[in-house]
Amino acid sequence: MTPIPSNDRGLFGLVVTQLSAPFWLWRIEVPRLIDPVVLACLSAQERVRAARFASEPLARRYAVAHGALRLLGERCFGVPAAHQRYVHNAYGKPILANLPQARCSLSYSGTNVLAAWSLDHEIGVDLECARPIADAADLADLHCTVRERQRLPRPGAAGYDRAFLALWVRKEACVKALGRGLGIAPSSFECDIDRGTTIVHIHGSLVESHVCNLKDDLLVAWARCIRVNRSDRNHRPVFACFPTDGVAEALRE
Repeated sequence: MTPIPSNDRGLFGLVVTQLSAPFWLWRIEVPRLIDPVVLACLSAQERVRAARFASEPLARRYAVAHGALRLLGERCFGVPAAHQRYVHNAYGKPILANLPQARCSLSYSGTNVLAAWSLDHEIGVDLECARPIADAADLADLHCTVRERQRLPRPGAAGYDRAFLALWVRKEACVKALGRGLGIAPSSFECDIDRGTTIVHIHGSLVESHVCNLKDDLLVAWARCIRVNRSDRNHRPVFACFPTDGVAEALRE
């Protein structure tokens, strides 16, 4: 298996950037043209779903996201991209049936995709392009706690939309990590509105989460479920490493 370097155009023409996280996390830029190898590794169901999108850019982004997830999974675990079989839990979260220990998460916004893989934690990721949001205050009333709304800037003030989106991506990543998506009401738990790393308590579970702002105005959040007695509760972000061939071989046995 070949590790993905920090900036790599070798994944069949895709621009892949590895981000700092305690698991494998990449940003992928959606190209104008997709290499046929990326398309070839999609399942028949994924091809059908891509064809249902109303616009070509959305179909292309979907195909890139799912193709890249498969190719990166192959690099990590040695399971051939075209032979990976995914099942979904009751809330739609994908699980790699070939290797149930592996966990993955996807998110996309604009022409960017986040893809993540982990071996030892349930994980979730979310991505949003920083932008004006006409109904941000109304969304905050629906999805944020009273304390969160109090800590946000005044609606209409400079920075309000960005602060709301930073809070939103953290909430999204956290519920994705728990595998229930919006089956958990975002207003039912409280997050830190500031960027950086924090521990979020959600319905008896602990979720470590981090929010950062990439240089081209992308807000990125990652989250992973942790246990109370684990030493990793110091939640310091670290660069993920790829397993050796021996580890990957053991996982396939």
